[in-house]
Amino acid sequence: MPVQSAAVKAAKTARGRRVLQKREPKLIENARNTLIARGQKTSALVNAALTDLYMLKKPHSVHFKRHNAVHPFEDAAPLEFLCQKNDASLFAFGTHSKKRPNNLVLGRMFDHHVLDMVELGISAYEPMGSFPGAGGGSTSGAKPCLLFSGADWSHTAELQHLRGLLVDFFNLEVIESISPLGIDHFLCFTAVGGKVLLRHYLARLLKSAEGTSPHVSLVEMGPSLDLSIRRTHYASDELMAAAMTRPKVSAQAPKKIKNVTRSKLLGKQGQLRLPRQDLSKMATARMKGLKEPKRERPEGSTEPAERDAQVLGMRLKKRQKMNH
Repeated sequence: MPVQSAAVKAAKTARGRRVLQKREPKLIENARNTLIARGQKTSALVNAALTDLYMLKKPHSVHFKRHNAVHPFEDAAPLEFLCQKNDASLFAFGTHSKKRPNNLVLGRMFDHHVLDMVELGISAYEPMGSFPGAGGGSTSGAKPCLLFSGADWSHTAELQHLRGLLVDFFNLEVIESISPLGIDHFLCFTAVGGKVLLRHYLARLLKSAEGTSPHVSLVEMGPSLDLSIRRTHYASDELMAAAMTRPKVSAQAPKKIKNVTRSKLLGKQGQLRLPRQDLSKMATARMKGLKEPKRERPEGSTEPAERDAQVLGMRLKKRQKMNH
């Protein structure tokens, strides 16, 4: 059965309507936001790892530093609520217990519900601050180059699923092309001995002897994580097919809107068609200069003479009453 979407309240303000419009499904999606949160109990290692993940995902990430009584594999409803409120389709959740120490859960959302998630154990960790040779680090929001090394990525079903999850987690906006000079950091995932080794490198372009292309030097900048798979939650085939369905795009050109033009200098311009206005019927201020002139009396008419006689008779009656 497909998952039903959560009820969304109707917006009462124009700002609220704009926010809901941005969250609607789009043919070309925006960069996915990531919610980074802590469980009811965490360790210093887990907190530092979550902070480094937040720095890697900036500016498309939200970091919650308070503890939350959430257990994703037992009841994912509180986590789904937090992701919906922060418009996040990805999440990283850290916990720590005696049974599962230094625990990290990575997952994806679909239609405001958990699609799939993988629980990873952190066996070794080195933060970004322990790599002073990286200098200023990479540019915030720069698209990383993802490298997967090891034969286990294609032979193990769990690692194949984890690979797709990592690609979605660390991939930013979908672009058609990128300049080689714009790639300034690499994320390397190595599968060896049942573990996944995450290494982060800074790319430095140095002058080469040939002079045609620069020499690329990789400097490790952290974080460095050794991960092992613990628990997994996979989506059903029907739900995964619904999540990967794309709307059909018409091959024809988009329909042209009448009386609307666009230019780089003036932007969007439009023409409005209004009915012709009758200025003689327009309501204006009552001024002496705007009054209509009196019409001339036609010759032989008796109506004006009778009106004048009536007015004179009324004036005489008023004077007589005042004298008495």
